[in-house]
Amino acid sequence: MTRVGSRLRHMIAAVAGAVLPAVGLGAGTAAAVPPAPPVAQVVGGTDAPEGAYPYQVSVQQQATDGWYPRCGGSIIGDRWVLTAAHCLTAPANRLRVAVGSNTLVPGGTLYPVQEAIGHADHNGEAAGKPNDIAVLKLSTPIVFTPQVQPIALPALPEAFSGTATLTGWGYLTGNGPASDTLQQATVTLLPPAECRLRWPGQGISLVNHLCTLDKAAGLSACSGDSGGPLAQYGRVIGIVSWGAKTCNGQTPSVYTSVAAYRTWITAKTGI
Repeated sequence: MTRVGSRLRHMIAAVAGAVLPAVGLGAGTAAAVPPAPPVAQVVGGTDAPEGAYPYQVSVQQQATDGWYPRCGGSIIGDRWVLTAAHCLTAPANRLRVAVGSNTLVPGGTLYPVQEAIGHADHNGEAAGKPNDIAVLKLSTPIVFTPQVQPIALPALPEAFSGTATLTGWGYLTGNGPASDTLQQATVTLLPPAECRLRWPGQGISLVNHLCTLDKAAGLSACSGDSGGPLAQYGRVIGIVSWGAKTCNGQTPSVYTSVAAYRTWITAKTGI
């Protein structure tokens, strides 16, 4: 696994508590970046082949000393990216997405964000961090190529089982470092009722959440994977939301179920 350089590590670390001042990119002012939620790099994963996940994007945020990777996301239309609501810690004019590359440095083609729309009922302080979903409208349409393609959305709520594919640039262990190369892992979906038992009192929804657990393999989402895709059969079925800070694969990784919010996505994007 390729490990990210010291400057990029510093920039990623800014997510975990720095207050970013305004930088004169428009009318918006900077929001304080809260401590990174106990989430989801892909721990235990492997380097992804170039072009294997053409829907994967890096959501990036501007700081005073440049841009840094904030979260992952999924292309769902030529102007739209799906991500997590807790990733929206800055106004739209300080966000951009990079597409078409498995590496953060130098990265792919950049598209500024025109509008960032988080779910109105997202509550990052509540148990389960409910409604952790957002869409980003880009300033210009994405140019699709073999390396840059949208991913399909699931139909209205359905049950998911078996395995799925998790991808991201998050931490390689609970304490870092992050990876400069996109990581991939085949993870096992956990029945929601069992996930609730393994996260007692943590607000696991049997409808709005998906969970994965791979204790023997030690596979887990981790800080930096947030907002990225959990994919199955050519569809994005989950959005990385939260999990254990240790990222050791011994407790479930928790995702927002895309199918549960299918109507919301259509209302916001027309997709």
